Amino acid sequence: MQVRTRLNEVLDGLDNVALLRIYDLAMVYQSSSQLQAKKTKTTQSSQERLKHYLRAQEILAEVQGDISDDIIAMRADRI
Repeated sequence: MQVRTRLNEVLDGLDNVALLRIYDLAMVYQSSSQLQAKKTKTTQSSQERLKHYLRAQEILAEVQGDISDDIIAMRADRI
């Protein structure tokens, strides 16, 4: 806690403009750490998405021909 105590002492000596700048910097730092946390969650869920992709490939392996035209035709009314 010595760092927090020293930081409080430094902050006590600053004017409002400097405090606002430090606050903005702290918010940017907090936002970037939250983004890092979201990236780890995304990485974990990408493993799950890969399982679904591989399952779809397995199911469609027996289908003869090119089904991409059929999929495009079925989606055309929604585009």
